[in-house]
Amino acid sequence: MKNTKRSIAMLLVLTLLLFSMTGCSASAAQGEKISGGEAASSGQSQEASASQKEYAALKIGMAGKDIKTVCIIIAKQLGYYEEEGLKVEFETISNLSEGLTAVDMGKLDVLPFGVIPSATFVGQGADVVVFGGTISEGSEIVTLPENAHSIKTLEDFRGKRIGCYRMETGHMVMKGLLREAGFDLEKDVEFVLLDSQQTIIEGVRKGEVDMGFLNSGQGYVAQQAGLAVARRVAEFEADFPCCRQTTSRSALTEKRDALVAFQTANLRAYDTYLNDKTASVAALMEYSGQPEEFVTALLYGLEGEYEKAMIVSLDPNRNKVVDFYQTMIDNGDIAAGNGNDMASHVDSSIYYDALEQLIERGVNPQLYEQLMEDYQRNNL
Repeated sequence: MKNTKRSIAMLLVLTLLLFSMTGCSASAAQGEKISGGEAASSGQSQEASASQKEYAALKIGMAGKDIKTVCIIIAKQLGYYEEEGLKVEFETISNLSEGLTAVDMGKLDVLPFGVIPSATFVGQGADVVVFGGTISEGSEIVTLPENAHSIKTLEDFRGKRIGCYRMETGHMVMKGLLREAGFDLEKDVEFVLLDSQQTIIEGVRKGEVDMGFLNSGQGYVAQQAGLAVARRVAEFEADFPCCRQTTSRSALTEKRDALVAFQTANLRAYDTYLNDKTASVAALMEYSGQPEEFVTALLYGLEGEYEKAMIVSLDPNRNKVVDFYQTMIDNGDIAAGNGNDMASHVDSSIYYDALEQLIERGVNPQLYEQLMEDYQRNNL
């Protein structure tokens, strides 16, 4: 019976993987309680103190039933946006380039996926702005089980054929690390661009590539398919940015109050994520239709079976985003000398103002004051 249940769960996960189109920190231990109060009760007490002002509605680009946007989904499912006086509409995008184009044209207000498309658009002259985070890290390196212990240092990547896909952040971080270590990226290692994470999993299984880079908990899916998570890119470079929240310059100006309310609700959802696992998993399951084991694995990990790779964080982490933009230039993924400065396309003041509001409300001060300390380190 146990094997049958696992087979069914695996089939559901692999089927639902087709909905996942994107790849992609916080210092507090993820999934652990920051304070003794339950998130449900803190949500109720915050409702009474939330502003009754009505804001302009926000349109958010969502990638199918992908659950990387953990806090945004929780905030929507548990009614935090409404409690903040904000109307939020989810609109489905087919890919990240389409989503960023819609943001740039003013058809969407926020795209909470991908740092690669945001950096690429900035490099091409688009006036889009990163104003928050979604997740950090999240990149896993999968191999056949017999090769799982063969990757210990950067030198172990030499001569390897590596499956990756364009919108996965970790492989670009690793390319930068290898380049800085003296690797010739054209001769010493081969990065093979494939069209999806499922294709990468199959490529590793069939021996067509030596290893593959996956993101957003898909290492769990690979494990169910018989592969092993050999390393995480965070073991070579911690706290690198993955999905960011991006808006247009015009929306940043014209809908600033709404964006602050949006981030305030998201930070309340972050409290829920940390302190109420049951409510968080239920909200993500209801939104996505995905199995409990899969949702739990991605959000919190499964003891003795799967260690989660994603770090849920709403901090824009300006410093790391600017560093990543330079890595993309140095790797040749963005044209050098394009005249565009990533630092001027990150606005961390929305996140700061939302944190200040929550600190003033006095709900779970230990959490939000810690996040403010992290903000000072990550953005100034």
